Amino acid sequence: MHTEHTTHTWTTHSTHDTSEGLVGYQGCRCGAQRIVTVPTQSFAPVAEVAHRA
Repeated sequence: MHTEHTTHTWTTHSTHDTSEGLVGYQGCRCGAQRIVTVPTQSFAPVAEVAHRA
């Protein structure tokens, strides 16, 4: 794995909803990989907007 640079450029390969939030699998051009998670409680509330006819 080539990791001479100090700033990774992360590309998300996939994301998946889980019972505890969102999990994402990311990779850098150097070959480094990481898994990121976003807990459900940190999601912003979503509001539905009704459109009038």
